[in-house]
Amino acid sequence: MIRISPYTHANNQIIAITDMNQADREELKTNYHLTDEFLNYAVDPVERARVEYDELIETWLIVYNVPLSATGSSSQVIKPFSLMVRRNQLFVFVTDATKFIIEDATVLTDQDQTQGVWDSVFNLLYQVTTEFFDYIQQMSEMRVHVEEHLRHDATSKQIFQLADLSKNQIYFLTGANSNVVALSQLHLLMTRGDKIKLDKRSTERLEDIEVEARQVQEMLELNVDIVDKVSNTYNNLLNNNLNNVMKILTVYSVVLMIPPIIFGFYGMNTFLPLADKNWGWIFTIIISVIPSVWVIFKLKHDHFL
Repeated sequence: MIRISPYTHANNQIIAITDMNQADREELKTNYHLTDEFLNYAVDPVERARVEYDELIETWLIVYNVPLSATGSSSQVIKPFSLMVRRNQLFVFVTDATKFIIEDATVLTDQDQTQGVWDSVFNLLYQVTTEFFDYIQQMSEMRVHVEEHLRHDATSKQIFQLADLSKNQIYFLTGANSNVVALSQLHLLMTRGDKIKLDKRSTERLEDIEVEARQVQEMLELNVDIVDKVSNTYNNLLNNNLNNVMKILTVYSVVLMIPPIIFGFYGMNTFLPLADKNWGWIFTIIISVIPSVWVIFKLKHDHFL
């Protein structure tokens, strides 16, 4: 579906495309002279964040990742959306999951109708980039919550929560890394190329976005490292508990192995000392307890217990 905004005072226009269908594609090709190549990139659900310029149609393509959720499935925590800039027109390609981008673009444009089309692009990218911080904070709070439960009572639920959190943070970090690369490409093309010249304010705005994007990247790297440390610590704890259990079971096995051997000998139909006495069973108990006690003492002395 295509939604076209009226021209602003700066003679710019936003064309929003949600879940582009074949009819929308033909209209964009006919009325706005966009190419199939760029349109395919714009609606690819797994397209990596990047920047590309087509000199033939004088159109910029910007693919950027936007956060959606900190607790959903990995396929729904982060998604790409696309921007195309052609002269004074800004094309915003979104899906049903990312359609809030259109509202952000419209609000930012309404706040300052004198801004140029690239000002709208930079303001939108800044808005999307800073939204990462809220989700990072949510994931940090989730990690603290899981840690508190692991300290008191480790269950399968906490293990799965930690695994989901680690997986989602990897998706966030991958998306943030791609965004940093895309912004670096955009900065390089605009500052060193002859395709477009930015004024001082726009250049500073682009640099601000890069700073925020790198901060997002660093915070996510830190959070990923912390979750990995928590996972490793918990794994070490589980291994240590398992070792303790196996150690105790081994000691029990060694100690409890002695009486059956002695009782087995005295149960055989052969002559053994004191086997013919009425109190002989007491003797068998005594000679069973003595080596068992000695084994326990020896294990403690050698620090196996």
